[in-house]
Amino acid sequence: MNDTQIVDQMIGREDDVAYVMACARDAECCAIVGVSNIGKSTLLRALSSSELQKKHLGGSDREHLFVYVDLNLVSQVTEQGFYEAILRNMLQELASRGGEEGLRQTVQVGYKAVVSADNPFMIPLAFEDSIQALCTGQPARLVLLLDEFDEVFAEVDSRAFVRLRALRDRLRESLCYVTATGRPLNDSQRDHATGEFCEMFAAHTRFLKPLSTQSSQALLDAWARRTRTPLTTDDISLIAEVAGGHPVLLETSARVITRAREEAAWHLASSDYGHIRERLDGDAVVRIECAKLWNDLSVLEQEALIALLNGQEVARADTLIDKGIVQVTSTGKSVFSELLAGFARRQQLVRRRGPQGIRIDVEAGDVWVDGKLAPLLTDLEYKLLLLLYGNLDRICDKYKIVESVWGENYIDQVDDARIEKLVSRLREKLEPNPVEPKYVMTVRGRGYKLVGPE
Repeated sequence: MNDTQIVDQMIGREDDVAYVMACARDAECCAIVGVSNIGKSTLLRALSSSELQKKHLGGSDREHLFVYVDLNLVSQVTEQGFYEAILRNMLQELASRGGEEGLRQTVQVGYKAVVSADNPFMIPLAFEDSIQALCTGQPARLVLLLDEFDEVFAEVDSRAFVRLRALRDRLRESLCYVTATGRPLNDSQRDHATGEFCEMFAAHTRFLKPLSTQSSQALLDAWARRTRTPLTTDDISLIAEVAGGHPVLLETSARVITRAREEAAWHLASSDYGHIRERLDGDAVVRIECAKLWNDLSVLEQEALIALLNGQEVARADTLIDKGIVQVTSTGKSVFSELLAGFARRQQLVRRRGPQGIRIDVEAGDVWVDGKLAPLLTDLEYKLLLLLYGNLDRICDKYKIVESVWGENYIDQVDDARIEKLVSRLREKLEPNPVEPKYVMTVRGRGYKLVGPE
């Protein structure tokens, strides 16, 4: 990311950046929480840029070593895979800074021990030794930026987080963590061990909210200039109004307007915005993005949102307000995005029992199994089910699954074991008896398929 891109992508996020930088300066751990595609990853990547570090840390920027870790790239969702990803990115950051050759070699030794240890007991020890060596072998405070932390925190053995807590307690002034998740860490803690890890973030949890109208308009203007896309002032005002400060909805809506103008081959007057508004509601990408936001909500939150849109008094909307889904103004409570509000209203029409078997309401993101609403799926679980559902009774091989669920860039990085674990989690939520599945079937040596009811 070059400096111009960093500046553009941080429009409206100046306070969020300053908050995290202040935590790093004070050696405090910090948790960033936000709904789907609100900008968590963009924020964490930007924090590792020297441009922002100099701006917020001044002369002490070299006193901090920010290491960005994309946990979507873990080779396997295990304690070993988690440690490998952290050490790999530490080595890359040390190499980019130059110097400190002896320290880099020490961490390299630890990395090799984690990757190829014959004795599993040596893996956490090698990881701890590497972290300690880096924190004590140079003056900069290590700030680990742990992006896409949800799956790792849910699946990795809780002892890994006990070790992270112990390292933090031991190296307090030299080490801190920043996590990015879709839900507060406390909502995902599984036991006392993970609870102690969560305690480190209790005082510094920041919800990433939708951008203000002014910031949304500035972001659209910057995007239009960067992509050389002609957007009028009226275009920008409309998009900011309907998308409501969600970065991906803003850009997607801008593309819809641009595409409509190109197809019409004539200048889009303001009187045609009614047609554009309908087109936005029906756009596949807009609907998918709204479905992701909808799926980020619990059933109770979804019901509260629908009640609010029906003009009913919602006594407890605290979590919706924290997430920025509901905004409070002098006129009362409202949904932050007209597009999401329209999507939510339509969910009332489809909340009915479906036929036997597995049925997906793609727009709502709801999954029904034998006429009953299934538990909320994670993003990866939902992507896998969508793929299988779209290929009902047909086999999906490993490559098709990786490409659809993780993306084509992960073809060589996701192994069979990780796919099997994802399938197992999906069965736990969908199958009446996960041990003897009747819907999500394994075709040995070939892949998986979803079958309809008998």
